[in-house]
Parts: sequence; structure tokens; C-alpha cells
Amino acid sequence: MDLLFHRYASPFLLLDQIIPAGDLSEFVSKLWEINEEEMQWQYFLAKVFDKSFEEFKKSMKPQQPMTKREIETTVRESMSMINSFIPEQ
Repeated sequence: MDLLFHRYASPFLLLDQIIPAGDLSEFVSKLWEINEEEMQWQYFLAKVFDKSFEEFKKSMKPQQPMTKREIETTVRESMSMINSFIPEQ
């Protein structure tokens, strides 16, 4: 909801029209994409000095999808980190 209130003074009127039309999923996806690009733009303005914005956006996209083994390893390592913070009883 914060993304909506950030953009629209009264998002409830907008949602009241989008939901019955069956476009909520598409609307949320588009809103998310716009927000991601704005965050990339803000980062680019503050931190990137040697590339154009288009080059920067291309460098942000993963070059190839993760393999099943990489995903399993990432999940296993994450669970290990989480478990290290849980106190033993």
C-alpha cells in the first residue's frame, strides 16, 4: 500500500476500479516495475559515474538463470545463517 500512497493521494478509488475489471495483478506488476526502475535511477545518480543508465540497467540483469544446485546451496546457507541466530533451549 505504501507504493500506492506514495503515488496517489487516494489509491482506494483507483483500486475500486481496477479490482472489478480484473486487472489487479497486472497493475501491481507494472507498479512494481516502475518502482524498481526508479530505485535503479536513484542509485545510478548517486553512485555510478562511468556508464550510461542503459548500460547500468543491462549490468543489473542476471546473465544466466541460477541452476537448481545453486538455488539449493543458497537456501541451505541461508538456513544455516538463520539457525545460528536462534538460541538453543
